[in-house]
Amino acid sequence: MFRVSVSPRVSRIRGIVFGFLPFLAIILIGCSSFVYPTLSHQGKLLDSSGNPVADGSYTVMYRLYHSGTGGTAVFTDTNSVAVTDGYFNSDFGAANVDPKIFAEQTWLEITVNGETLTPRQLLRGAPYANGLVAGSAAIGSQPVTYTYNTYDNLGSAFFAANTDSSATGGSGLTAVTTAQLTGGSPYKTDVAAVRGLAVDTDSSSITGAYGGIFVSEDYRGLYADGGSTYFAAYFNGNIFVTGACSGCASALTSQNAGRTVIEPGDFVTAVGVEVDPDYGIPILQVRQAAAGDTILGVAISAMNRGDYQEGALTQMGYEMADGVINQNGYVSVVTEGLVQARLSPPSAVAIGDFVTAEGVQVGTVPSIESVGQVMSDVDESGLQWILLNR
Repeated sequence: MFRVSVSPRVSRIRGIVFGFLPFLAIILIGCSSFVYPTLSHQGKLLDSSGNPVADGSYTVMYRLYHSGTGGTAVFTDTNSVAVTDGYFNSDFGAANVDPKIFAEQTWLEITVNGETLTPRQLLRGAPYANGLVAGSAAIGSQPVTYTYNTYDNLGSAFFAANTDSSATGGSGLTAVTTAQLTGGSPYKTDVAAVRGLAVDTDSSSITGAYGGIFVSEDYRGLYADGGSTYFAAYFNGNIFVTGACSGCASALTSQNAGRTVIEPGDFVTAVGVEVDPDYGIPILQVRQAAAGDTILGVAISAMNRGDYQEGALTQMGYEMADGVINQNGYVSVVTEGLVQARLSPPSAVAIGDFVTAEGVQVGTVPSIESVGQVMSDVDESGLQWILLNR
């Protein structure tokens, strides 16, 4: 029972009974309009004697908070509400309430004709459909079947569609994480913006499910970008490609088994192979190429091997790094494709020439005897693009 002083028109409000009928923030399949998360607020306004207040218009301010007392309002809306026999029906939040407000517990505070009613009311149930709280889960054994844009039976536990076809329409689903990777391998970590797990619940059969499927009807199916010197993607296993690979180069993780420092752009030759005892990966043993060597490829980057510490981050596996490759250091070697190589002297060749490496010397030779073809002039780092074919 609320007891507050208001305007001279109504000396005391004894009580207010109210409820919510929320219009959920959803995207309707096949509909181009967006339904904003407007909340419908109904109730009965009583005076101090328990009688309905006088008919008329009352100024009602709605505030939403993320705490039961104190704090700063995360949303405010003011309406002129018509009251008849104490009953009123009002909407608030139209077109300007952010659905993310409901991603955590939310309280409603009401002010009538300048007087704030207490206590705040904790919103329950339906309003939170506008934004899932942390820990929410969609779990069930029966997939929901959708039919959308010629695709039938889109069975899923959760389905999201953005039907805004404009250039600024945004994404169908966005996931963000600010968590730090503190340990574990880069391909078996619990920290990711998006995780896809196809779990085999029957050990006697294969699930046949992909961990992730990405399809674009009219553009790229997937875009990946890594930070700093990290790979844009890490594949712990074989890769099967059915189409062309534009701008691709075949690279092998190797180890400098020679006594000479290898720099990015140097030609290298193979001297053997060793299996990494921790990862079970074959690692080529290489050294800087000398006159008469058979060319394996061109060094493009130093590599760091885990476990190594980078701040609070423990890495496992191999990641690209800056700098030269000392003895026993790890190096990424391109064996075929476009690569920047150190040709000396650069003036000895022109774009289109076929080249062979004799130590650090370059000569023009027939294509059948070459290790590559020059594709550019020398840059400020002393490197030139070549199409390596060994």
